[in-house]
Amino acid sequence: MHIDVVILGAGNVAYHLTRALLENTVNVVQIFNRTLDKAQNFANEYNIDYTDKISEIVKADIYIICTADKAISEISYYVPFEDCLVVHTSGSTSLSALKGKYRKGVFYPLQTFSRKRALEYDKIPFFIEAENKNDENTLLNLANRISDEAYIVDSNKRLQIHMTGIWANNFTNHLFYIANEICRKQDISFAILKPLIKETVEKINDDISPYDAQTGPAKRNDSLVIQKHLSILESDSNLYQLYSLLTNSILNTYNDKL
Repeated sequence: MHIDVVILGAGNVAYHLTRALLENTVNVVQIFNRTLDKAQNFANEYNIDYTDKISEIVKADIYIICTADKAISEISYYVPFEDCLVVHTSGSTSLSALKGKYRKGVFYPLQTFSRKRALEYDKIPFFIEAENKNDENTLLNLANRISDEAYIVDSNKRLQIHMTGIWANNFTNHLFYIANEICRKQDISFAILKPLIKETVEKINDDISPYDAQTGPAKRNDSLVIQKHLSILESDSNLYQLYSLLTNSILNTYNDKL
């Protein structure tokens, strides 16, 4: 099935989605971005047309909005065609955010995207939503050309999925940042923690549940070690509270096992 796609946006999601589509023989015909240089930077890499003018957007079958959530409604309003399918890639934004007389849908990839990181696109779960069955099937087929995992979910379920991603990725990465900052201030190499981080993830990849994979002083209810750590953090109330909250959450989770 031949599909012409226009990408609206030029950030990390746009970059990787464009690459994934092209690598799977989907015809990306244009990149639009309000900052021309950003569109040009990777459009030229693949010899794709690009523009910063809404009036120059070409006709296509599907328009994929890859912008910040707050810009989705504004960008979608200016899509100049009605006989087309316009989708956004947000996990936390409903279908109703799309403003226009065209057909509407969602094409949400559950992954963290950084420009310089190579990704296995066939492992990325895609979550699909559309106003009608035909468009739903079109988006499902498009996702299946990229990935081995594609699912149909509504906006409410997708929001729940997006939130789980925040816990699993954004919050854990922030904890890595905190650990890195403590290491830096104490002249300790953050590299010593990388085998630990790797093993933490690999245990789950080996089908051990996060519940069963938990270790550490909070799971053991080792109050002596916990108090030693808290005493180190007394000078930083934010870290003290965060350590206490996470410790209490683990204690409550395993309370009946202690």
